[in-house]
Amino acid sequence: MKIFSYILAGLTTCMTIATALMPWCPPVLAGYLSPLGLLVIPLAIFSLLATIIAVFCRKKGITLLFGISCLLSLFLTGKSWTVSFHTNSSEDHALLRIVSWNTEGFQLSKQTLQASAAFIRNLHPDVICLQERPHDNLLHRDSISAAFGYPYQVFNSREDEVLNLAVYSRFPLSGMKEYYFPDSYNKVLQIDLQCNGTIIRLFNIHLQTTGMSFAYQGNNRLHTYQLNAVARNRQAQQLAEAIASSPYPVTVCGDLNDTPVSYAYRKLTAQLSDCFLEAGNGWEGTYQPAGNLFRIDYTFCAPELKTSAYRLYSNCWSDHQIQYAELQITPHNPQS
Repeated sequence: MKIFSYILAGLTTCMTIATALMPWCPPVLAGYLSPLGLLVIPLAIFSLLATIIAVFCRKKGITLLFGISCLLSLFLTGKSWTVSFHTNSSEDHALLRIVSWNTEGFQLSKQTLQASAAFIRNLHPDVICLQERPHDNLLHRDSISAAFGYPYQVFNSREDEVLNLAVYSRFPLSGMKEYYFPDSYNKVLQIDLQCNGTIIRLFNIHLQTTGMSFAYQGNNRLHTYQLNAVARNRQAQQLAEAIASSPYPVTVCGDLNDTPVSYAYRKLTAQLSDCFLEAGNGWEGTYQPAGNLFRIDYTFCAPELKTSAYRLYSNCWSDHQIQYAELQITPHNPQS
């Protein structure tokens, strides 16, 4: 029994260490190790309970091993919950209010479109970034635009699957650029936003889907998840390069399709701040079918764009929660 306890404690500790190192691995290796990112919460719970039992049984060596795993896994869960104490924005700053939402195609229903659009309009956002906009022949973009009623809008030009993107804005938009990834229906839409004398480069993203849904017809769901994670990591690399080349402050929002313990998340937060960690509160999972355990939707911003508010809204119109963020902008005259 004692040998089994040491083996179990050692395996748990090794798995936790591997999970912590996974985001720092090369993108292909990180992709194959990516399922570990889904185990952070179970590992934290199991390690905590095992540590308590080991302490109660006075097993010093086992306590040490489980204790290391417990502390490390609890640290890893820290990117899924936060408590923020932020003050109101200064008068020297303008606010940019952003809503980002994976619409799940509005369930291909005009009633869903009207109800969700009315809810979002009541949040009074300056910019709305939508992922999974349906094909025009299923729910036309003109109907969607009319429901939101914003003067400026951009859409991706190539509709190769119902994973399309849209951006609506109160401010002028220019310089649209699209990123299409090989062997993927996922994509990124880049646009420059002219807000109160400042140009902000906005990326509306929908990176590689996991392929773990019941609708997927693959034979090996775990292997499919790993292959899609490899593709997603490569997409995150390309996105990180585009962010680094921007002459303007950047904000990124959308569906990353990965947890905070992932290569893709680490790659993006190496340059940008996580708005949830800056101004969110509590546990903030975004994927509703999993009981909001997993945070896979994000809003990121450049360090010079301070986050003054971040909230999530549960809804019955999609499998994703609605993101809302307020960014503080210091007006200046941008250099062309």
